[in-house]
Amino acid sequence: MLDALASIAPSCMFFAIGEQLNALTGLLLCLYMTWHHMENPKRDGLILMISGVIVFFLCGIACCLAHVPSLWSVIPSAPVVVLALRKMTNLPWGQLLFVVSTAAYIVAIIYYLSLAVDLAVLNEQSMNLRVGWPGMISLLIFDLIAATTLFHPFHHSFSATFDSPSISRNFWRVIWLFPFISTAIVVWCMPADNASLLDTRVLSIAFTVSIAYSGFMTMAYFLIWYMVQQADRLREASKREHYEAMQTLQLQHMNERINEARQIKHNIRHHIQTLQALAAADDMPGITSYLEEMANHRLLQPIPMQYCEHASLNAVLVYYCDWIRHIGAEVDVKASVPQYLNINNAELCSMVGNLLENASEAIMKQQDGEKKLRVRIKYRTGPPASLFIVVDNTHDSSIMQVGDAFASTKHGGEGLGTATVRETAERHHGATSFDYDGTLFRASVMLCLDD
Repeated sequence: MLDALASIAPSCMFFAIGEQLNALTGLLLCLYMTWHHMENPKRDGLILMISGVIVFFLCGIACCLAHVPSLWSVIPSAPVVVLALRKMTNLPWGQLLFVVSTAAYIVAIIYYLSLAVDLAVLNEQSMNLRVGWPGMISLLIFDLIAATTLFHPFHHSFSATFDSPSISRNFWRVIWLFPFISTAIVVWCMPADNASLLDTRVLSIAFTVSIAYSGFMTMAYFLIWYMVQQADRLREASKREHYEAMQTLQLQHMNERINEARQIKHNIRHHIQTLQALAAADDMPGITSYLEEMANHRLLQPIPMQYCEHASLNAVLVYYCDWIRHIGAEVDVKASVPQYLNINNAELCSMVGNLLENASEAIMKQQDGEKKLRVRIKYRTGPPASLFIVVDNTHDSSIMQVGDAFASTKHGGEGLGTATVRETAERHHGATSFDYDGTLFRASVMLCLDD
């Protein structure tokens, strides 16, 4: 039976081209992982797969004519796939290399296992470095299993991991080496020729190592995904804590205003009695002087209560600007924002609140010098509708910058406020800019808001 099976070999060219179906599975896995990052996934995916059929068909012919195993074409074809995906997606190089290296490892390990199955079935009758019918059938089965079982984790989990704000780009610039080195080990270090694998002991060890290493890779990928998920949860918890802290501050501010109103109400009786005594003595200069002192009292200073028509944004501006005035800073605010905007109120207020909170903390740290806050917010109708925010504040020259991020004054890591502002701007296809000199810090934000 084995003799009959081994004799059914149409040609070396047939199997060489057939083995390239494995490479097409790898291309399909790349498509799973990058689908949500393509501008037109259906069009780009179709172009990618058609191009892959042509390229890998030619690779099969080349492998047959050059008498080299198809496994050797995995890594050389990977850079071509990386460049193609770079044109079709918005992913950075590190993530693209991770995607292609991951797919390359799966392609390599499936081909190697199929080669081992072929040798185990056909023994001496198998072709050297080429699968026969048993290997081809097992290769197609493994490819089908990979394409179906990996759809959900690659299509959904990988996409969410790539978009995670908790993971820096430096992580992806390094982690892609893990699947790349694993692929290189399978391609160039594992025994694949008949002279080695016909030894039953070597074949058993190679098959066991392949399965065990694949299990290790699966566990490593799960741990990476789990750590990213935990980091995202911690980040969301920090955001909620930050938002609750802002609400607490607002409540404290409201209590202060209520207490000030009570103080004014309590003292007004004394003021009236004093004025009556001065009037009874016909002391007009004394009355005038006393009224001037009352007019200049901080509790009676006029405080702007309406900066813009947007109620939620106006409340944030009133709160922080009043707070910054109380610490002795000069405040200049101009906001031209309509009553309704195409953006979540909590998201907008959190972003502006973060900018103003950072400004107030910088001003409070100033020991001397002029203290100023300048805010400009302007809405422009589209298309596309845009919102421009500029916040200028003085500081004490203690700003610490780590790469593109600013270090928090509360801990050594990146400040949550500026990171949140960047995330909000990116979500709305906008841009952020943070500039500073010896005395002034400027935060500029632009959001695209579709009407």
